[in-house]
Amino acid sequence: MGNKSSRHHEAHGSHFTLQEIQRLKKAFTQYADKDGTIDKDDFRRALSSNINAWSAGAQYMFLERLFDAFDLDGNHRIDFSEFIQGLSVFFKGEPEEKMELTFRIYDIDKSGSIEPKELIKVLAHMYSTFYNEDQTERVTKMVHQIFEDLDINGDGSLSVTEFKLMAIKEPMMVDFVEEFLKLPEAEKNDSLL
Repeated sequence: MGNKSSRHHEAHGSHFTLQEIQRLKKAFTQYADKDGTIDKDDFRRALSSNINAWSAGAQYMFLERLFDAFDLDGNHRIDFSEFIQGLSVFFKGEPEEKMELTFRIYDIDKSGSIEPKELIKVLAHMYSTFYNEDQTERVTKMVHQIFEDLDINGDGSLSVTEFKLMAIKEPMMVDFVEEFLKLPEAEKNDSLL
């Protein structure tokens, strides 16, 4: 662990090297307000070249949800620490971390559980932009089946634990998020890393 920990910046607890954190800080500063935070519009501008999406609508929706998942304190702003933590998981996270990030993407109301309507809303929008037609009925059936199978305590929502079971049974729920990932090319000027 000695060599690995020396390459990573432990103050931010991320998977990034110190050099990557310095590049991210420079990029973040270009978009940050005087208070050292960014809003959703700045977030979308900062990340749009690093997100792979089949349509502008899908990219917009995904970045909206990703922003909310990164905004851990719920103040509708992201500071550099939240930015680093979120990107670290998104780009380099372990499977368990990615499942938790995906859970936060689907947990629209930040209640700590996912209700069917939240999952339907996100998935139907994403599927509709992919298929260029309304997929709400298809997604609704799939979501209801998922909840029937995995809502262990029968409370009508999925806890993080139940969601992780769902991710094992239906890996596309987490893989779906990874489809948006476009690893930055080192030579690109607009790349974050």
